[in-house]
Amino acid sequence: MKKQLLTIFTIFAVLFFISCGGDSNKDNTDTGDTSEPTDTGDTTEPADTGSTEPTDTGSTEPTDTGSTEPADTGSTEPNDTGSDDEPADTGSDDEPTDTGSDDEPADTACPEEVQQYAKYLGRWAQEIILHSKSSTSLAKNVPSITTRYVLADFYINDKCQLDMKKVDNKLCRTDNRTGDNVANKGNVLFNEPDSKFNTIFHHWKPYDIEGQEDMPYIEISEEGDFIINKDWELRGANMTNPATEEMPQEDNDSRIFDHDQDGKAAFTIKFNGFVSGPIYYVQRLSHIFTGHFVADNKVEGNIEWTDEQYAHQDTPNLTLKGQKTTETFTNKSIFQFVKVDDDMNCETMLQQVDAGTLFDLVDPNAGDATGK
Repeated sequence: MKKQLLTIFTIFAVLFFISCGGDSNKDNTDTGDTSEPTDTGDTTEPADTGSTEPTDTGSTEPTDTGSTEPADTGSTEPNDTGSDDEPADTGSDDEPTDTGSDDEPADTACPEEVQQYAKYLGRWAQEIILHSKSSTSLAKNVPSITTRYVLADFYINDKCQLDMKKVDNKLCRTDNRTGDNVANKGNVLFNEPDSKFNTIFHHWKPYDIEGQEDMPYIEISEEGDFIINKDWELRGANMTNPATEEMPQEDNDSRIFDHDQDGKAAFTIKFNGFVSGPIYYVQRLSHIFTGHFVADNKVEGNIEWTDEQYAHQDTPNLTLKGQKTTETFTNKSIFQFVKVDDDMNCETMLQQVDAGTLFDLVDPNAGDATGK
């Protein structure tokens, strides 16, 4: 009897063990999570791991200066899409290129700096007014006033420095009026649907330039002095170091390429006036902002800037094609930054700009360039 009971018990134990083993094998058949794409470190194309939704890799937004000679077009902070260690992208034409750091504030890594600059961190609306006069072989001393509207975020970068990047890597709008008489008046068509001027350009922050890797982009003193150290913006060509390289002087310069991908040399801008047409050009700009906080949420001052341009000989109009020299005026080139809600976008900012409720900067250039 005991042998029979022992045999029955053994059979039940074996059956129970087999049953548990079968459930365990069933639960471990999932070998990976297919709901999220795998990050392979390649920022140009996401890896395909079976995700049912495509990955958004960025937007391609379309551009334009010019005049009876092309107008001058400074920028605030040329765009952010690149790395801190390498200069501007040498071939990306679909998105603005930035060699600056886009690292978000690291509160735990830089606690003293976060506390020091706490009231400045966040989103700022920017109005930038740039005054210049330009000359070509056929047009002399043509005045140009260019106004930029930009949204930028102030943050602490991975070097524990106060830094800045443009929201969505673009300028929200660029307005222009050029000329002061019938023969040279007009406007550069920066905001046309086919223009990529506001969205595509190479950019270097100060610390991207060799020999000044520790230079901060933004400096603020305890007394409220405000400085944006010299940055560089480039369209229509590739450069490794814009601070030291010569500008192109010939069409066959290997650095020139179709930056805005419109089938034309270099970068296309359009001028509309007594003389109208496209200009295919290379443009290099630099900027230094120097000002003072007039309130915790508002800073204003002047801009020291440069504008160099080379007009490619494929430019159809002889008047617009001539080699251009530009004189800029710091005393009449001014800016105002206003702190805004972090959810403000270009559309809502421009609504307030047009309503006259966001900035109270007085343009010192009234009548200097009447445009069209």
